[in-house]
Amino acid sequence: MLYTQCRYCARIGPLMCSGTMFPHPTMPLVTTAYGSTCPGCYGVMQLFTCTGCGTPQFLMKLGGSAPAFGAAAGNYAPVVQAKQGASQSMLKELFRAGAKTFMSEAGTDLARSLFGGQSS
Repeated sequence: MLYTQCRYCARIGPLMCSGTMFPHPTMPLVTTAYGSTCPGCYGVMQLFTCTGCGTPQFLMKLGGSAPAFGAAAGNYAPVVQAKQGASQSMLKELFRAGAKTFMSEAGTDLARSLFGGQSS
């Protein structure tokens, strides 16, 4: 099951769809090569609105590459995959570990773009 954490209020919850392409019963999203996809309507969810604070954010799977649409703006919600019913402490640890990896890769990508991939 995919879970997301709001960038603004830190609320953690499962990613669900009630009909992006057409109405259907609420069901959890799955990961595909195209991103977070609904198995019911096959819609790819790129934008998520937090049920806590109501802020819309782009979805970004942690462990992947930085989004091309401007991660510097910070308007993204991280997504992790865990077993259904995972504890909040387990989910927080997954988000923390994923963010650490993402920041490391983002720093490496920034260094490559600034210095042309040259090693010292």
